[in-house]
This record gives sequence, C-alpha cells and structure tokens, in this order.
Amino acid sequence: MRISCGVPGLCRQRRGSVLVVVLVLVVMIALAGFGFLAEMTTEYEAARINGDLLQAQQMMASAETYLLAITEQQASNPTDDESPDQSSDRFQAQSLFAGQSPVEVPDRSALTVDAQSVTDDVWRFCVVADLNESVTNSQRSDGIDVETDNAMSLEAEAPPLRFGLRNESSLLNLSTVLRWDAAESGRGRRALLQLAGMTDEAADGILDWIDTDDEPREFGAETEHYLRLNRPYRPRNGLPETLEELLFVKGVTRDMFFGSVDTTLLFGDATQGGWPQQLTLYSAERNSDSTGLPRINVNNGSAAELPDLEQRLQSFVSEDLARYIVLARMFGTSYSTEVGVGPLQVDVNTFGASTLLPITNLSDLVDSSVQLPAAVGGQRINSPLKTADPTSLQSFALLENRITTESAAVLSGRVNVNLATEDVLRALTDDPAVASQIVQQRQTIDGTERRSTMWLLSRQIVDLPMYRRIFPDITTGGHVYSGEIIVYRRIGGPFLRRKVTIDAANQSVGRVNWIDKTVQGLPVSLNALELK
Repeated sequence: MRISCGVPGLCRQRRGSVLVVVLVLVVMIALAGFGFLAEMTTEYEAARINGDLLQAQQMMASAETYLLAITEQQASNPTDDESPDQSSDRFQAQSLFAGQSPVEVPDRSALTVDAQSVTDDVWRFCVVADLNESVTNSQRSDGIDVETDNAMSLEAEAPPLRFGLRNESSLLNLSTVLRWDAAESGRGRRALLQLAGMTDEAADGILDWIDTDDEPREFGAETEHYLRLNRPYRPRNGLPETLEELLFVKGVTRDMFFGSVDTTLLFGDATQGGWPQQLTLYSAERNSDSTGLPRINVNNGSAAELPDLEQRLQSFVSEDLARYIVLARMFGTSYSTEVGVGPLQVDVNTFGASTLLPITNLSDLVDSSVQLPAAVGGQRINSPLKTADPTSLQSFALLENRITTESAAVLSGRVNVNLATEDVLRALTDDPAVASQIVQQRQTIDGTERRSTMWLLSRQIVDLPMYRRIFPDITTGGHVYSGEIIVYRRIGGPFLRRKVTIDAANQSVGRVNWIDKTVQGLPVSLNALELK
C-alpha cells in the first residue's frame, strides 16, 4: 500500500536530510578520531623527547664524573698521564656503555653525520676548552644559520676546536689583582687596564666592588652610588661568587664583559673572547712537586733541625747549594755582589743555636750572598746560583720543583706563564714588550724547560729584579680546570651544553661552579665535534 505525505516533494526532502545527518556524524567521528590520534602522537613525541633528555642528563652526569676522575688522577700522579689542559682524544666523541669505562670512538671524520645517522644513535660527549659566545642559538650575529653553506665554509676555515679543559691558572685571578693593589697603589688598575675593553671607570669600579672598604676610587663607586639607583643594591665588598656578578659594577657593560662580536670566527679563542677568557676566581694548585708529593718547606723547623734539612736538600742538589740555603735561613740574604767565599768553607755546626730568618722568595737565592756576623767570622758567602752560569740555574729549577717557602697546602692565584694570554702577561709584568717576548719565546721551549719558570731568566726575557718581583705570582702548573661539556648524538635531536669548573687543588676533588648553556644553542655543527 502506498502512503502519500500529501505535500508534493516533502517526502523526498526528508529522505535527503537523513543522509546529511549521517554524513555529518561520520565527519564528526572522523575528526574526533584524527584529533585523538594527533593528541596521542604529540604525547608520544613529548614522552620520547623527555626520555631523550633524561638520557642526555645521565650522560652529562657521567661526563662530569669522568672529568673528576681525570683531574684527580693528574693532580695525584702528574707524570702518569698528559695534562687535562692539553687537547686529547680522551675529550672527544666519548661514549659510555653499560659496565664499561669511556671508550674512544673510531675516527669517522671522513663521513658526514647524515651518513652515520642510519644506525648511530649512541649518546656521546666531548669537552671543549672554550666556545665563542658571540655565536649562539645555532646562528651567527649576521643572521646566517650555521647549517648553511656559507657558515659551514667559515667553519672549515676556522681554527679547529681545542678539546680538553682550560687551566684556570692561565687566567688572571681577581684576588691576585686585589693583593697587588693593596701592596702598590694603582697597580690593580694598571693590571685590569691591560684586558681588552677595560676602561678606567670599569677598573676602579671592579676594585671598589671587591675590596672591603667603602672609600670610592677616582673613577669607582661604593655603596652610596648603588643605593641611589632605581633598583638599589649593595656592592659585594669581597670577591664575587661568580664572574658574571661584575655586570652589576658601575662602568661595566655586556659588550665589555663578553667581548665584541667577531662574525669571521665560529670558534672561541682566548684573545677574541671577553673577560671570562681572561679573568678567574678559582685558579689554584697543590703545593706539591712534579711527582705529586708535598714540597719541602725550608722555613719549617728549628735551628736544631737545620742539619736534617741540609741532608734532605743534598738528595737532589749539590752540597754547596744545600749549605747556602741553610746559611740563608740562619742569617738572611742580601743582593751584594762583593767577592766572598763558598758555602762549604763554612761549618754551620760551630755557630750554635740562632734565631732563624724565613726565606720569603726562592728567587732571592740567585745572585745573592749571606753576610756572617762578626762574632762568627764576618765572612761573605756567595750563592752558588748565578745568572752568568746557566748550569747553576738548572739547580734552581730543581729547587723550584722540590721546595717551597709557603706552609699552605694549596697556592691560589698564580699565573701559568706557559699558558697565559698576552693580555694577562701584560697585567702580570706591567711591561707589554716583556709580555710579547714571553708569548713568542715559549713556542720554542721544550718539555723540560716548561716545568720551571727559570726559562724566563735563562733566556734573558726578564732581568733578575723583575723575576724576583713576579716570582711569587707565577707558576707552570695549576689544578683547577674549566671546560664546556657537550652531550649529543650523531642522529641529532636534543643536546646539552654545560660549562663546569673543577677544583683538583684540594684533596677533595669536586665541581665548584657550573653554568647551563643549552639555551644559547650550539655554535658549531656536529661534524666539528667529530673532526680529528
């Protein structure tokens, strides 16, 4: 039986509306499904990235532990391995496998990262002495991405990265600058003015910030100035906790602190960077010899123990030099060049007990003499160490290694003359010509000469008065290191970048400072981290 709706065309419209409703429902269900799929895909990607970051963080912790072990081993046994501040495969493309120590990755520099990315998803880390802060977020300051052909061309022409740790003793310690200024008014400012970008206002401002008084210098500022600022604060009146704190100092700008941007370089260099590549708060070293044993303190002991001291000294220097050191402890030294007798012509056992005088500067033993009192003969005893006799200066190098005049187990703030930049050496010597000569001459010295600072005198780079003046502030060692750890994978993905400072000068080796630089990006390509 046929049922009529009574209205022409109405039944056909109702049948079409059902189809539309069904189609809408199908579309809505499909959209809901796609939305759920997109959300699950996002959640999965977030979980994967978070898992990758956790793995990278664990790799970073392993890398720090690895560096702590290396620096502690080097400080305790200096002759067992190469110094951490030397470029080494130990600091490049290292990976950790379960139950194994860090292993060296085979050289794949001939391959590209893309060619290795098919199967190589192992986490690796490298340690770079320094990266140029002017290139961040994978982009140069002129807008060229480091992945472009132009940037890669610049990267290929730039000096290779220096893998390893930087010896903090190659930098100028702010505590040393403050000590110089206390000993000689104006020397602290002169030293700071040798650094690139430094001004009189910034130099005096830094000195006012770190000294303990509240008297402003000529161009500096103290509490009164900082309390008048829109957002007032007080100066530290002591050494800052981090070097970046100097950005609060009157007269210091970010361009001065970090250095000017150099778009021709992708890699860091101590002469191109800012003050973090020239100043430090952490430089220190163990008061130990080249074998890791504590040095002999010639100022320790009473007069009755002098024969024992002389016997210990004779185990590595001549009898006359050992005798002269004992005489210097008994009667002091002078810089007289008058003709005298040799040390062995004097029998110290006939003098009896006396008040001993400290030897404050080992370099005072060179070209000096001991004047005996009239009561014990009144003779003048000449030092066996003479600048005119290169052989005798070799004996001084032994003394510098084996004995000390300091009772402290850790010596802070000394400058490593083998590693310091020319700016730091100018601050040390207060003489640009001498600083330039040191940089030029040290390229030609061998490993034996590098163990002692005596090459400055034996090569006539400095005269004896200057050598005596700078001797308490110079070294060829250092047991505090810093560097940037970069954790990455050859297939790409997340990476971590952290600058760490490790103190191996104290018996308890540990990290004293760290700065997370991941947000600043990676200023080099992964290929640059793999190049041998």
